[in-house]
Amino acid sequence: MIRLPSPRRLTPPPPPKRVWSLTGVNVKQKLFKKRDDKLKQHIADASLSRYGEPSKQLQIEAVFNLVEGRNTFLLAGTGYGKSRIAEMYYKMIPDKKRAVVLVLNPLDTLGDNQVAEKRLAGFTAINLTKLTFNLQTAKEISNGDYQFVYLSPEIFLNSKQFETGYYSPIFQKRIALIVVDQAHMIWIWGLVESGTPGKSISAHFRHEDYGIFRPSYGKLGPQLLFRNDAPLLLLSATCRPVAVEAIKKSLKLTDDNVDMLHAELT
Repeated sequence: MIRLPSPRRLTPPPPPKRVWSLTGVNVKQKLFKKRDDKLKQHIADASLSRYGEPSKQLQIEAVFNLVEGRNTFLLAGTGYGKSRIAEMYYKMIPDKKRAVVLVLNPLDTLGDNQVAEKRLAGFTAINLTKLTFNLQTAKEISNGDYQFVYLSPEIFLNSKQFETGYYSPIFQKRIALIVVDQAHMIWIWGLVESGTPGKSISAHFRHEDYGIFRPSYGKLGPQLLFRNDAPLLLLSATCRPVAVEAIKKSLKLTDDNVDMLHAELT
């Protein structure tokens, strides 16, 4: 049995919110009923069995948070294994649910790489781009054919076809988790309400991206809030405190509804 250390937090965790959803995705009932310490131990043991190595402290804590229904913002450097967290959480959910994890990625190439990674890990996955997203793909996603769906903010915010499927009751019942990867990009793109990126920041994104996202950034918070009580997981390897606070403000996250977990940053 692995001894679990206490996680590193700058603020106390928000109160637990573990409730049984009547319309959305739930974890396996036997896990839902476990005491906190037993649940964390189960997460650690299941991860060791799957990956052949002990999980890091904050990986376990992040998965535990998601089971509890807590939104989580994890700051951890490259190589920490942040992408495993959604996999570990997904394995807590019964297969028959045909649940879906949505992952917002800043670049299509990142989505392609992560889809390949998920398929090697035994999951079904797709990366939605202008070239791959069509009516047939939309039907497959609504049907729960893909366990992990990667997409850019451009598709998430600006595609009418995706918006129609996303807000449908059928799809809302399938959403297990929404992940915002590279969460610092929300701030860099100017997606937050606090202002315009400066010249030093502008060098990190393409001019065409700025044109696409600038008019629609205000939709990100409301659209993420509409997710049938599924938890939100934000991940970043490099995020300054000013960016964290701006992102939290944009997404209507407060200390009461998001748990900040801190590891070593890149």
